[in-house]
Amino acid sequence: MNKVSGIDGSPNADGDNVIEVTCADGTKIDATIDPAAAQLLVEILQRRLVTLAHEAAKNLSFPQLQVDRVDLGHSGPTAQLMVSTAQMGAVILLMSDDTLRKARSEIDRVLSYRSPSKSAH
Repeated sequence: MNKVSGIDGSPNADGDNVIEVTCADGTKIDATIDPAAAQLLVEILQRRLVTLAHEAAKNLSFPQLQVDRVDLGHSGPTAQLMVSTAQMGAVILLMSDDTLRKARSEIDRVLSYRSPSKSAH
């Protein structure tokens, strides 16, 4: 199968991007891609990469904080969520109302997945 094996960092004199293609027999050829086609290619690849990154993140190991307490905190005149952790002490989580609603929804989802024996933490 032919594969894209390189991309020139700058457009050619006509404004097209030059792509190196390695053919199945090992020969290499150059192909050009005009800006409109290149933009469409980028849009397609971005959607795919975002999907792949989202799927990969589900299996990543993230740093963990032991949360000991959750309270109402104030940052200026606005009420915020304060979280006390074993590792960092108390921190104020600054969030928009939409993000706070999303956090509440995600917390509810987490609780629904937990078995009764795990919820005693």
